[in-house]
Amino acid sequence: MLTVDGANVLLGVAAVVAVVTTLWSMGCLLWATRRPKAIVDHTPPVTILKPLKGMDEGIEENLRSFFRLDYPKYQLIFGVAEENDPSIAVVQKLLAEFPDHDAKLVVGNPSFGLNPKVENLAAMDRHRKYDVLLISDSNVRVRPGYLRETACYLSEPGVGLVSNIFAGVGESHAAAVMENLQLNGFIAGGVAAASVMQVTCVVGKSMMMPVAALEAIGGFAAVRNLLAEDQAVGVRMRQAGYSIRLSHHVIDNINARRSFRWFLNRHSRWYKIRRQMALPAFVAEPLANLPTVGLIWAFSAESGIAWSGLLLLVGLGMFRDAVQSRWLRGSYPKLRHLVFSPIKDILLLSVWFDAIFNRRVWWRGHRFLVGRMTRLREARVPRSVRKRVRRLRQLRHQHEIGEMPSSSNPADDHRRTAPNPTMDSTSPKE
Repeated sequence: MLTVDGANVLLGVAAVVAVVTTLWSMGCLLWATRRPKAIVDHTPPVTILKPLKGMDEGIEENLRSFFRLDYPKYQLIFGVAEENDPSIAVVQKLLAEFPDHDAKLVVGNPSFGLNPKVENLAAMDRHRKYDVLLISDSNVRVRPGYLRETACYLSEPGVGLVSNIFAGVGESHAAAVMENLQLNGFIAGGVAAASVMQVTCVVGKSMMMPVAALEAIGGFAAVRNLLAEDQAVGVRMRQAGYSIRLSHHVIDNINARRSFRWFLNRHSRWYKIRRQMALPAFVAEPLANLPTVGLIWAFSAESGIAWSGLLLLVGLGMFRDAVQSRWLRGSYPKLRHLVFSPIKDILLLSVWFDAIFNRRVWWRGHRFLVGRMTRLREARVPRSVRKRVRRLRQLRHQHEIGEMPSSSNPADDHRRTAPNPTMDSTSPKE
């Protein structure tokens, strides 16, 4: 049986591990995003695929930044699944603003798979002109040198995929503050550390690859039913003998007025991806949660050292988020925003626990169950919810009957309000 002193020692070791891994990931980030002394002038023609759905924050400026790239030859393809998608008007405005660009809009996705993003990509890929492909999300904003400083890594022999670290910018609401601190702190450090250790870690906000490499792993069809299509592409690339590079060029991810529900839902999905794709790292993740380790240590120990350790760990987490934000985007978070650093870490611990037992995700308007390697299966709506919907429809039906306008003929009113013996009023069709 573990003694009190033994437990204190283990918690102290956990605190040391948390500090060491945090400092290590910070060093990896500084190393991975340092600007090379010389950038190879490798500029093959590129087709950029931009899957869109709805109105992301700052979408017009996000998309406009792709029309202003300093690159010799590239094609822009925007894709939306539905004809009434509000992003269509934004794209049409930009197409009119930049008529000389090789850019087009593709509306409508033939049925292809359960992953709606991959379905959109496959629809756009039919219009591709060039043999280098860049997949880019609609919530990122880039600088003119982005394409040059990403494509240059394809000059290295055997490179099958190049991705980019992204920085959270533009926060104004509390949930957006927490999102950007998480992206600039834990997420950015983790991606950089994985790159330094040559562990596959690919986030689909920016993925550049030769079409030949994509086809060698089965193309979009190979990942059409997976939630983590980006990570799956990276894993398959390595299995096929290709190498993966992380560009030094950092792109911006706009998060200004996100809601808490959006924040928790997004990271719930990411935790479930990591649980399926990188279980050892997922299990060890709480050891990198600085305030949680500090709180457990402080409340489990009798010495003042543990409480000092709590202050140290919380302070280190705030320091990491502040310094890495400055490094990635050129500005520190506001001092009052740093208070959210330990708060979001503690909140996300509950989301981590949820990922252990709950396989459901809500993504792009769809409910899915996530299986092995993030394979998707459509989730049925719970029975209690279906009953509630039927009851609401029944009440609405009865209300509409009660509000029908009266006619001048009482017999007509009687016919309108009399029950229909052929209709089961308690079980309206869904």
